[in-house]
Amino acid sequence: MTDFPTPEAISPAAVRRIHELIGPHVRHTPLLRSKAPSSADVYLKCENFQVTDSFKVRGALSALHGHRRFQPEVWRHIQDHGVVTCSSGNFAQGLAYATAELGLDYTVVVPESIPATKRTQIYRYNPKSQIVEVPYPTWRQTMVSSRYPGHPGFFLSSESNPYASLGIATIGLEILEDQPYIDAILVPYGGGNLAYSLASLLREAGSAVPVYAVEVSTGAPLTASMRAGRPTDVPYERSFVDGIGASFVLPFQFHRVKDMLAGVFTVTPQEIADALSSLAFTDKIVCEGAGAAAYAALRKYAPAHSWSRPCAVVSGGVIDPAVLLRTFTTSMEPGITLAGPAAAPLEAAVALPAG
Repeated sequence: MTDFPTPEAISPAAVRRIHELIGPHVRHTPLLRSKAPSSADVYLKCENFQVTDSFKVRGALSALHGHRRFQPEVWRHIQDHGVVTCSSGNFAQGLAYATAELGLDYTVVVPESIPATKRTQIYRYNPKSQIVEVPYPTWRQTMVSSRYPGHPGFFLSSESNPYASLGIATIGLEILEDQPYIDAILVPYGGGNLAYSLASLLREAGSAVPVYAVEVSTGAPLTASMRAGRPTDVPYERSFVDGIGASFVLPFQFHRVKDMLAGVFTVTPQEIADALSSLAFTDKIVCEGAGAAAYAALRKYAPAHSWSRPCAVVSGGVIDPAVLLRTFTTSMEPGITLAGPAAAPLEAAVALPAG
């Protein structure tokens, strides 16, 4: 089952209602000013401090509580048949937490390459989780179609469920409440709902704050798709940055974000490793590779853009300790000075018209 009436679009009023609904179940995560020497006041929205160490739980809880509060027929189906989703890790954990809290049956379709740490975390939050590991092509098809044939449960997509989008948009609400003078927000781009939800909220709120997506160079399909003007596949190489990076974009997501984003930045795994090291040793923040991607882009591009108060969303903190130690040993530097050497040329980014 996937069809249901569309709830209210992303608006400040709708996001506030969802924020009140899930408030007792999630954390208002801190917005910290980075201690690293910089020409700008760099802020870090620390979703790695969220209850499941990732922003994804906001979407999981808001989807379930939204259907429970506003769509009783859908909720009855969920109670009777459970929930099924498709995830590469963090949404799987967030929904495991949410379904355990509400006593719901839960099945998650994951790629065979899912890190062991994330598999363990799914069971940690919901020991009764049914984890179905499938080949990557099957996982991709399930992700794109938002369907898992043969399972009677309600398919809850982390990327297209409108209540999930409202929940993710609460991040933007908190940023604006805590620091109303932010002049740019950078977010890692995986499935894309984080970028879409924040950009939608800001647009509907009449805010001029630009939202930039950040990809890793070993799999940057949004960058290629923006240049081509259509969803485009790219070569993909696995790296320690497992929360973002892919060979494809979700077509519907591409069409939603293409006119909303101010631009797309690409950073290398080494640049992310350096940013992760800076976060750990300078700001005492431990996060995963995807969680450091937006900050890596800030380090690289902030001087050229002359931002005064940019914000990087630190999206998650689920990382294998051995992987973390390896990134530290490959990092070139533990700190950064944004006012230092010139940033990489802007040609490395895809510049888009303000939406």
